[in-house]
Amino acid sequence: MARFVMASRRAGMFEESRKRQSRDALHRAFDNRIASRATVLGDSKPKSEIERRVVVFDADPSEMQAERASLPQDVILEPEILHYTTAGRPLDLRRAPPASTLASLPLGAGSGVVLTALGRGAPLVNAAATLYLRSLGGEIREVVVRTNAQGQARFSFGAFFTAAALVVEPVGGFWSVLVRGPGANVTIEVPPLPATGPIEWWHRTLGANGADANRGSGIRVGVLDTGVGPHPHLAHVMNVGAFIDGTHDPSVPAGQDVDLHGSHVCGIIGARPPDGAAHAFAGVAPGVTLLSGRIFPAGMGANQGDIALGIDHLSRVQRADLINMSLGADEPSNIERDAIIDALERGTLCICAAGNKGGAVTFPGAFPEAIAVSAIGLAGWGPPGTIAAGNVPAEPDKFGDENLFLASFSCFGEEIDCAAPGVGIISTVPALLGALDPYAPLDGTSMASPAACGAIASSLARSAAYRSLPRDLSRASFAREHISRSCRSIGLPQRYQGAGVPQV
Repeated sequence: MARFVMASRRAGMFEESRKRQSRDALHRAFDNRIASRATVLGDSKPKSEIERRVVVFDADPSEMQAERASLPQDVILEPEILHYTTAGRPLDLRRAPPASTLASLPLGAGSGVVLTALGRGAPLVNAAATLYLRSLGGEIREVVVRTNAQGQARFSFGAFFTAAALVVEPVGGFWSVLVRGPGANVTIEVPPLPATGPIEWWHRTLGANGADANRGSGIRVGVLDTGVGPHPHLAHVMNVGAFIDGTHDPSVPAGQDVDLHGSHVCGIIGARPPDGAAHAFAGVAPGVTLLSGRIFPAGMGANQGDIALGIDHLSRVQRADLINMSLGADEPSNIERDAIIDALERGTLCICAAGNKGGAVTFPGAFPEAIAVSAIGLAGWGPPGTIAAGNVPAEPDKFGDENLFLASFSCFGEEIDCAAPGVGIISTVPALLGALDPYAPLDGTSMASPAACGAIASSLARSAAYRSLPRDLSRASFAREHISRSCRSIGLPQRYQGAGVPQV
């Protein structure tokens, strides 16, 4: 058995009768032919006959392959394609498989590492410590432990593993650091984050030389991610619920980020810190109306059906002008692409992370209908030993003007539309584990995409021509053309920077 996603098409169907025809085709294909041989995990079952229906189910792969050959054009059936968030680490660590738990051994049986993490001379409590282990065959695994009241984390593992690297990520207020080849006892003094808010180099690179609480006002921006909050500087973000396994639950309360990724992304776009909070950094466009939809189950990837439902809701119901998607998958999904095109036809443009594998642009960023954003960094920004300092490229042609560079992890290619800051970006993370209003650094095209999204929203907010357009393809087309016109080159090849860096 394998998991599949089935959906009705909507793109290009401008008459309600065509949308109903598509839904009827899905009903005949799934309810009458497939349902009896499937285990349904979720079914959106929208009340309106013209909305997209998405079904997530388990079935026999060989049977579904035969079904796909006979389906009508209005119905899309695909194996589930999981997408993952695109926060970046040095490439040798990002190539590790998802976190796995190794059988714990008493210290002394096999090998062990004891970490002591300090910040400003005091123990760093509840910091996430990730130990990367390399097997004799070269396989990389990772184990995550949170530091205790003494700032310590203890790891034990079999003698057939070697400790390759250790990453320490504090709850907030400090840089994330990387130690390669850690010994049995490691003590790290973690550098504090700069207290230079509310703006920093990424704002200035995007053309924002001062704080402006109204920047982006009048533009509606949706975010599909891991959720948002709790965080006092994100209290204004509108929660539109969760889209999980083909269902939309609008009752999921705000303040339930199942990771920290969605909160960080929302903060880059629209955080609203109070005046005088030097440790806090404002969003690029704090004046936008910001909407958050969760598409990721806790600790898992998001499938194309849920992404499509989230796009539909943000575009059709919430009338979003832009949707940020800091996620990626290696395989294309026609279900996902249909939703992106359908949103374009309602005037909504999707801004997407290019991916963090250092190679070809991932999906949905690689779709021509989306805006793909690569990540750039500023030389010398991250202190030595930090994750940010480790994401500087080795290739000379990845360095441009103003000490800016293409991040070592960033995907690139002809699909890139623009570039934006994505190395050592300090933004909001959930106020948990004793933290009141924490900020933390993250790296990735996940950070570049919302930075670009905020700049694009700010620029569009100043365009009377854009605001006067109807919510149809003309509006989205204007936004796409406006991005190219508003970008400035930073001296990198087009495959790295696209048209350049968008300006507010």
